[in-house]
Amino acid sequence: MIFYVFLLSFYVFRPVVLQLNYEKREENVRINQCPTNQTILPARVINLQKDNWRVMLVTWKHDNEVIYSFNGELNLHVNKYEQFGLQNCQNEKIQAGDVSLYFSKTPPDGEYTCETTELSTEGSKKVHMQFVMEWLCISSPGIITIKALLLVVSICEIIFFWKYLHKTSGRFISGYCIQIIGIILLAVGLCLFQNGNLWNPLQKAGLVVAVCPPLLCFLISDVLFICGSKIKNTRARIGCFCCCGLQFLFWLIATVGAIMCIQDCPPSITSQIVLIVGILFYTIAESGDICCCSYYCWLNHKEGCSNQMVNATPNSNNEMSGK
Repeated sequence: MIFYVFLLSFYVFRPVVLQLNYEKREENVRINQCPTNQTILPARVINLQKDNWRVMLVTWKHDNEVIYSFNGELNLHVNKYEQFGLQNCQNEKIQAGDVSLYFSKTPPDGEYTCETTELSTEGSKKVHMQFVMEWLCISSPGIITIKALLLVVSICEIIFFWKYLHKTSGRFISGYCIQIIGIILLAVGLCLFQNGNLWNPLQKAGLVVAVCPPLLCFLISDVLFICGSKIKNTRARIGCFCCCGLQFLFWLIATVGAIMCIQDCPPSITSQIVLIVGILFYTIAESGDICCCSYYCWLNHKEGCSNQMVNATPNSNNEMSGK
């Protein structure tokens, strides 16, 4: 009986532990791929009682790992995210209930938890930070389309390369060298273009290097190959140079699209469409070049076979007369 009375008295007269409340219990922070000078994870306590930072404890966790803590009694700040430009909370702001985190660089995404204690009163808040990849991330449709088109262009150029590899005149050697330079620039640009998720200067440089110089190099090498081939068939010659003219036009469009993309963050839908359309139709014109050259080679082969047959006919008649 005495035991139950003791339990009842403990329940009635137990110390009441209040809970610290935040302006919002949970909050989402959405960051796009544009670099920013400051990222804020907001957290503000609205019911502090003492207004004294010396009786407070603040702990921030990222995916259950402590990244920042403040001990008011020791006036000690422990910062494990200095590489992301995490700034220590100011004591005066902590005293006012502002325990937000400020980053000068973009921190990793994920779930952040703020735990604040004032004497025996405590509370917690969760902040969900996520990247909003509007276009230029590795898995986005935009970048996959651009890379696929550029790879198709490079395959077309390799076909051109092997088609004329046996020829060693000056124009062909110049075309080989320019083509190899274009392929190297394309590979370098694509490597830079997929560097991380932020639309930073490295990504911008990768886009420009992957689009502008390689496509121009491929166009120049195609012109050299066509001129070196000395195409005699009028239709094939007109078709090849028309395709080269279209390649130049669409190279200009793709270049304008790339410049528009690097000027905006994130790139506008218009700039994306201009860029993709330019590369797409450049690829189609490149394929037309290959078809025209293949048609010319087929005509040459056909004419060669006809000449052989014509030459063989008189020889056979001479043999018959000799007999």
